[in-house]
Amino acid sequence: MSTSVSHFARLVRVELEDLLDDIKCRISRNDARFEREEITSYVHMENNALLKHELESIGRFGSIVDGIDPSNYKDTAAYENQFLARAGALTGDSDDPGAVFVLLKRKLDKVRAY
Repeated sequence: MSTSVSHFARLVRVELEDLLDDIKCRISRNDARFEREEITSYVHMENNALLKHELESIGRFGSIVDGIDPSNYKDTAAYENQFLARAGALTGDSDDPGAVFVLLKRKLDKVRAY
């Protein structure tokens, strides 16, 4: 196993956790906007429903990271391809918001650049 693959997997996990934190902040901001009466109850509920759905989806991506053994891959590209294949299958088979996969790819680009 390449230590770079293991390191890559750990960075992917950290970036997913960062993304979860970002979405939680968006939920808090949405709640604050509702409390200040900047948005209606309907908009508040719709926004929170979407954001919570995104949280669940990103959480499932974390499960994919946990389910892939980095020692089975010689390089980060092979690991990333496997991760994307599993993530793509997961989003394709469910009703995950389309933006979730885009956010995931942006995080992978960031990890790859690191």
